[in-house]
Amino acid sequence: MKKALLIILAIILLLPLLIILAPFAIPFLLLAGILVLKRQYPAIKGAVGERYVNKELLKLGENYRIYHDLYVPNGEGGTSQVDHVVTSPYGIFVIETKHYEGWIFGREKQKQLTQTIYKRKEKFLNPIWQNYGHIQTIKKYIYQEDFANIHSIIAFSQNSTFKFKEDFHSAKVIQFPQLIQAIKEWDSAVLNETQLKKIDAALERLIITDQNTKKEMKRKHIEDIKQNRKAKVQKVKEETKQQKCPKCGGALSLKKGKYGAFYGCSGYPKCRYTSKVS
Repeated sequence: MKKALLIILAIILLLPLLIILAPFAIPFLLLAGILVLKRQYPAIKGAVGERYVNKELLKLGENYRIYHDLYVPNGEGGTSQVDHVVTSPYGIFVIETKHYEGWIFGREKQKQLTQTIYKRKEKFLNPIWQNYGHIQTIKKYIYQEDFANIHSIIAFSQNSTFKFKEDFHSAKVIQFPQLIQAIKEWDSAVLNETQLKKIDAALERLIITDQNTKKEMKRKHIEDIKQNRKAKVQKVKEETKQQKCPKCGGALSLKKGKYGAFYGCSGYPKCRYTSKVS
């Protein structure tokens, strides 16, 4: 992202000189700048959003410790990337941030939510499910799998509009400006100083200050996710080889559709049997 910003800045600074020396090159450079900006826009938007959240969390006060962008070992050789963790005498808060715009639809028990911008719809993993996984990983990491005083908060950009028809029970789903208020709803002390020091010491071991080390950790984390997905797809393919269509007895095969993967009968179009991937 830094390289992209430097390229755009260089184009802006050199523009007056190019107008004099090579005016014919200006349209090409502007086009290059627009393409770079378009490609990097999600990363830039995310970085701006994270800075906003970081700044908001600093308003919590001295009773709170804040951790950003942690890679928590999951006990299986990989890591879970957690956006923010806040520790306090009032509990532990695990925050998943989503820098999404538009209308957000969905229910707590759905695997995916839907983002709608005008007529364009995009599915994305339900962050409640995502953050549940993060919390389970943190519990294992701090050796407190039965720990009850850990809370899930999903924070969306203030540019989003919630279109939820039901309340959420396993997580607080809010927008960035409501973050401090949401955390401070828990105001009764449930952790003593010794317990808190132990948890903070474990989380501090995850802080990476060297940027190159952090970059390598991120690369490995992404690579592990890709490998896990490939392994799951391969496993499903192997399982489907053993399955038969209950309607016609034909073989089932894994297919990809608009709303994700599903099993379809190899006898299509004569047999239109389908089933969801569990």
